[in-house]
Amino acid sequence: MKSLLFALALSTAAPAVATATTVEPLITRTLIEEGRLEITLANLEQERTIVRLTDLNNRTEFFSDRIKNHNGYGVCLSIDELPAGRYMLSVEKGDTIRRQVILKTDAGTTMCSDWK
Repeated sequence: MKSLLFALALSTAAPAVATATTVEPLITRTLIEEGRLEITLANLEQERTIVRLTDLNNRTEFFSDRIKNHNGYGVCLSIDELPAGRYMLSVEKGDTIRRQVILKTDAGTTMCSDWK
């Protein structure tokens, strides 16, 4: 009797529905050191991903790279020659966009915000 009730309960239970989840690109490291910006990404899942560095004042694009068919990515950008100002580093994968603001001053001081 217990087996029959158990089988009946299983057959009337709502079926499990598989949902697709999108894994956000994981920025494993951004480091500014000696006039260089180092970026390391993971969890790209072989999907098309775009990395950009753009001036926040006039939207000039200083760097752009399209990555596809890779799970990870790394790049080192020279920021010594960039004029003082605020820049947006963005990583786009599917519907997910992660951004970080980089501030470069005339004194050469460069800082990064947290990833948003």
